[in-house]
Amino acid sequence: MKHIGCVLTVIEPGYVEAEITLAKEHQQQIGLVHGGVTATIADVAAGFAGFTLVAPDEHTVTAELKVSYFRKGLGTKLRAVGTVAKAGNTMHFCEASVYCANEDGEEELIAKATTTMAIIRP
Repeated sequence: MKHIGCVLTVIEPGYVEAEITLAKEHQQQIGLVHGGVTATIADVAAGFAGFTLVAPDEHTVTAELKVSYFRKGLGTKLRAVGTVAKAGNTMHFCEASVYCANEDGEEELIAKATTTMAIIRP
């Protein structure tokens, strides 16, 4: 997370928001946000949303990730909203919506992700 400048800005049970202030290192060859960066922030937001619902000695890891890209990412900031769609005993099913903000701060939905988060117990 810290290598790409991703920070968690909201943490609530089953709900997390993450942000990345975009820079050149987040771009692919024609200046758009790299799809891997978009997938990463979606995974972070969804994964931490799931993590908020496990016991203190438990962890979550991504077992499955699917990202659908709706439009190009071009702007100053990415924000991902992660939620738990269904909490389970061994897996949580989570979702994330990724928004890209332009210079005026107006956000546009650029991607959605679904994840399966496996619960790791000691």
